[in-house]
Amino acid sequence: MNKSTKGALAATAAGVLLLGGVGSLAYWSDSATIAGGAVNSGTLSLTDATAGSCATAAWTLDSAESPAGIAFDPATDTLVPGDVLTKRCSYTIGAVGEHLRATVVATGGVASGDLAPSLQVAGGFTIGGSPVTEVTEANDGDTLVAEIQVRFDAAADNTTRSRTAALGNFVVTLSQVHD
Repeated sequence: MNKSTKGALAATAAGVLLLGGVGSLAYWSDSATIAGGAVNSGTLSLTDATAGSCATAAWTLDSAESPAGIAFDPATDTLVPGDVLTKRCSYTIGAVGEHLRATVVATGGVASGDLAPSLQVAGGFTIGGSPVTEVTEANDGDTLVAEIQVRFDAAADNTTRSRTAALGNFVVTLSQVHD
């Protein structure tokens, strides 16, 4: 290749490189800033509001016999078929957050022992006297009443005399749900 051909090729290559660089500078661009900021989480809580405390709240005997609703001490008193024991505990709800929704359940309280098959254990909840299974941020500061009932089967036969059962602890739980 002669010198003039080499020179022409070099000039053409340099021109292509310069045009490529010039073309990339011709694109327009702009940017904008989206401001950040603090974000805060809410809360979901239960605070024992039972007179004394839930741990020391008395069981009551709800019976067809008089007087109904008397205090029942599981350590010294005894049940007969058809009796229903009730324990009520109160909790202040802490529910802070946009579109907060939580289910409320009681778990545990499982009966064990030779009287256990004749006992039915159940829990229920109310706010202001109305039954509830869920709470929302609208319930912040409300009082949730948990009522646990232990029913001794009214049809229990003689095999349940002088028997014992132990109830496990109950746990009241609020669990946040989000659809």
